[in-house]
Amino acid sequence: MTETGEHTGNRLRAVHTVAPAPDALPRPFERALCAVDGTKPSFAAVRQAAELVGAQGHLTLLAIAATRGGGKFRSAALGSLRAGRVIARASQIAERSGVSFTPLVDPGGPPSKVIANRAADYDLLALGAPSHSAFGTFGGSVAVETLRTFTTPLLLARAPAERPLAETIVVASDGCEGSDALVELAVRLARPECRRIVLVHAQGSESNAHPHRVLAQKALLERACGDRARTTIEPSGASELIEQVVDAENATLAVLGSRRAGDVGAMLGSVSRRAVRTLGCSVLVIPPELRP
Repeated sequence: MTETGEHTGNRLRAVHTVAPAPDALPRPFERALCAVDGTKPSFAAVRQAAELVGAQGHLTLLAIAATRGGGKFRSAALGSLRAGRVIARASQIAERSGVSFTPLVDPGGPPSKVIANRAADYDLLALGAPSHSAFGTFGGSVAVETLRTFTTPLLLARAPAERPLAETIVVASDGCEGSDALVELAVRLARPECRRIVLVHAQGSESNAHPHRVLAQKALLERACGDRARTTIEPSGASELIEQVVDAENATLAVLGSRRAGDVGAMLGSVSRRAVRTLGCSVLVIPPELRP
């Protein structure tokens, strides 16, 4: 099936120290790839990706009718018939959301490889988040594998009550170089439906963090979002503090940065993986390649 839509790359457009109203800023994502597998979180990913790209954006809805095993043990992981049904439901969600979309069934595999190869052409990759207890499902295993290699902003969606994705945003800053981009991105996501946006910084979690940078991020958030903005700075482990704030605020979205395993001074190597497993909200993870 031929895909439509103009490719604009997957780099975040920078917003610097100026703090206009968030609804006056261009949306950071225009084209999203939504991989659906029939689970509630994967359908939530379609709705939430539509919110992120807006009415002018475009979604590609992808179901993978992959096979597993070999010989007489070969079987469909999703199956072409079920994949068609999954795509039909995802299409209904996209249509109700008011965005243009392209449905696509890919018979290839393994799913994580197909998704990774296709995601390189998009601004955003949206998947259903794995369950808290099981990673053996299609969505769970793909999400875990994707976190090891992703180079496209990754939305891992959970399916709370029908609340806007950006209703309550928690953005985690480690205070290191590149963290400004995360806060600027969160500002761009805090459109009129956003009731609160909370900047979280765990003191002492990074040896190369700069307190003045975090204070500047706090000021930017307050200029852009006014009384909707909050900041929590505490001496704590990063994972624990993020979880506490997400729970206390009943957050709908957490915005995190990630670094490759083995990077020196990485706040969010293991932290982002833990967040995907434990947070009760959707998680937007930005890879290091997209942050200056």
